[in-house]
Amino acid sequence: MKKGVSIIICTYNGRARLAHTLSHLATQKSTCPVEIVFVDNNSSDGTKGFADDWWRKNGNPNIEYKSFFQPIPGKSYAQELGYTKAQYEYLLICDDDNWLCETYVQNAFEQMKKKPKIGALGGWCEAVFENKKPEWFDTYAKYFAVSKQGKESGDITNKKGCLFGAGMVIRKSHWLQLNALGFTPLLTCRKGDTLSSGGDTEYCYALRLLGYKIWYDKRLYFKHWMPKGRMKLSYIQRLRKAMSESNFIVSVYVDELKNREVTQKTFYKRAFRSLKNDFLKQSKKRLKGSFEEKEISKEYFRGLYRLITQYREYSKNRNSIKTWLPQNNTTK
Repeated sequence: MKKGVSIIICTYNGRARLAHTLSHLATQKSTCPVEIVFVDNNSSDGTKGFADDWWRKNGNPNIEYKSFFQPIPGKSYAQELGYTKAQYEYLLICDDDNWLCETYVQNAFEQMKKKPKIGALGGWCEAVFENKKPEWFDTYAKYFAVSKQGKESGDITNKKGCLFGAGMVIRKSHWLQLNALGFTPLLTCRKGDTLSSGGDTEYCYALRLLGYKIWYDKRLYFKHWMPKGRMKLSYIQRLRKAMSESNFIVSVYVDELKNREVTQKTFYKRAFRSLKNDFLKQSKKRLKGSFEEKEISKEYFRGLYRLITQYREYSKNRNSIKTWLPQNNTTK
């Protein structure tokens, strides 16, 4: 695989956001080979035509640009197409609202080249607001993937353990390896304006099962655009619900990494303990608590429901991992 960076931009109706994103890519200070692989995921606002025209007029001549149209809705399908079309080993996921610092690409290239055991590399970002920053934002910034992913640069495999998809760098050779093993994601990423997500987290855990490292580098900095339409507590509620659903599915990877046996009896014991210790307290919070207390209570009841009713799904997902996982390559 040729050493270089393929910047993968997947977007749905992102025309209004793209000028800033592309302008930051055009000003990258890099000496390594770089390309942009732009994938329009079934947009209806002329996104692809806008991006193609913008780069033709304003782009960096040292960065190759190519674009594609993926008619199947779903970010995961768009990413798969982008990975397929990428010519370089290092795949940098740049969302259509990410403004990368001018050394992002070069620093990512050097770090991935220097440490071949890194499976996924990530950085950090700050929020840029269309309107005034909400008073509550800092409390809930992590739900918008706005936070540092480590205290210091280095290995976070056994700390945070996964990365935000925005700004993440992976290897095409690892993606090809997983495909060859028969890896089938249990989660799908966002489709259009829906908030189903978690595919990037699942990918990090799949890499960990193969023995690769998850790494944080504080030099990888970008700004993340926060449109006014998302700055609502109701949006956080939707995010938390979507994350709750994806975390349940990702839990099978956590248990597989820890070689932890989980049976239906385990589920029922956890449910009984939860009912005994927390049911009344969480019920009161659900009825009369603050916004945060009500959200915690909602998550409690979601978890309790899963413990009582969803062991079969858990077991099916756990067995799905075993169909592709080469046991001699795991690090448990």
